[in-house]
Order: sequence, then C-alpha cells, then structure tokens
Amino acid sequence: MVVTLAAVTALLVAATATPPAGYTTPEDVNSDFIKQVGKFAVTVYKLAKGVSLYYVSTSQCWSMPAGGGANDYWMVLTATNGAGAAGSYVATVWGIPGSESKTWKLLSFNATS
Repeated sequence: MVVTLAAVTALLVAATATPPAGYTTPEDVNSDFIKQVGKFAVTVYKLAKGVSLYYVSTSQCWSMPAGGGANDYWMVLTATNGAGAAGSYVATVWGIPGSESKTWKLLSFNATS
C-alpha cells in the first residue's frame, strides 16, 4: 500500500475541521444517503469547473434545518484528481431528503488547503 503525503494531509485536515455555527446535527458518514450527498457535491463541482475529480469518502457531515423541509449539509470530503492524488474539500449542499437530485443545490465547494 502506497500512502502519499497529500492523502495524509487530507486526512489530518479533515480530522480537525469544525462545522460553522448552526450545524448541530451530526450525520452518519457511512450511510448511503450521506455518501450520495457527497457524490452529488463532487459531481456538480466537477461538471461546473470542468475538472477531473472523483469522490472517495466523507469524513464529517453536519446538518441544520433550512426551512420548508430542506436541510443544509456541511461536509468534509476526500476526492482524487485524474492523477489519483487525494485532496480534502469542504462542501455545503442544500436539499430536501427524499426529493429528486435536480432540486438539490451545491452552495459551496472549497479545498481545505
């Protein structure tokens, strides 16, 4: 197994990230639902920016009510680029659980370093 410095850095950054005020509900990062939200965030960013990026995992996810049955999800993600280098990203996604993906919105997506 080869572990790159980028992968180790991504893991360390992810472990120390703190959600913004208001995000009070921790979500199960191993649930299929949260994995799907993470994949949505990476895919929308990838398509909008025309970059090669692939979802790997979600290390943290917190939510807060956004009104009208919707939630905002703040998440720390790991994704790899086309060369396979891992990076850590923080994304915020708005959506109504159980609704179609076309109604969901990627509010922010930023590299952590």
